[in-house]
Amino acid sequence: MGGWLTLIFVLILSILTFISHISLNLAHRFDAEGRETAADLLDKYQRVTTDSDGDREVTYYFQLRFETNRGETVNLTRSVGSSLYRNSDIGDRVPIWYLESEPETTELRRGENRTASIITRWIALVFGIAALVAMWFPGRKAVAAVRARRYGTRETARVTGTKRTNYRVNNRYRYRLTWEEQDGRHGESLAYKEHQLSPYQPGQEITVYQGIKRAWWSGDVGERPGTSD
Repeated sequence: MGGWLTLIFVLILSILTFISHISLNLAHRFDAEGRETAADLLDKYQRVTTDSDGDREVTYYFQLRFETNRGETVNLTRSVGSSLYRNSDIGDRVPIWYLESEPETTELRRGENRTASIITRWIALVFGIAALVAMWFPGRKAVAAVRARRYGTRETARVTGTKRTNYRVNNRYRYRLTWEEQDGRHGESLAYKEHQLSPYQPGQEITVYQGIKRAWWSGDVGERPGTSD
């Protein structure tokens, strides 16, 4: 689970970084070869999509035509912001910037690609911090488990039963093994499928390793080298 989560975080960060890189490259190209003109607004329309949760998303479009400084006529359709959409009428002339070597690549607001790059970088930064925080707790728990197995006191505990969690995979609940330690303290294992814990019955002895804050079941962390049940 942790490996898949890490992979998803890395994938999303890679996509955000890639988008930011593309936007920044476009911004540099507009700095070098951007040309300003005015485009005729031939038509405008909107499309409404609905996601699986029933939320509606509206995308606004302009159909534009303009002439480059080389006399080429360019017709294109591109998405626009809701404010520009509402404040523009068919027949208006709309300021537009285009790349001289690629006139179909445009900006309707000067520097919009640079702004997009900055926003995407900030999103990636915030997401990266959130990902580190999200992975910190499982990572810290894993370190604590390894330290307990390596350095903690090896003790015997008695199984008290199993405990159903609120965590489900493929619509099936996961369960934790519960136990009572020699000093009366209670503990529980990581989450497993129910059948994986069925061999362990109340009263049965299991091995635990004492950590700083809790004990860890040998079934979770493995046995210390040179020992066995």
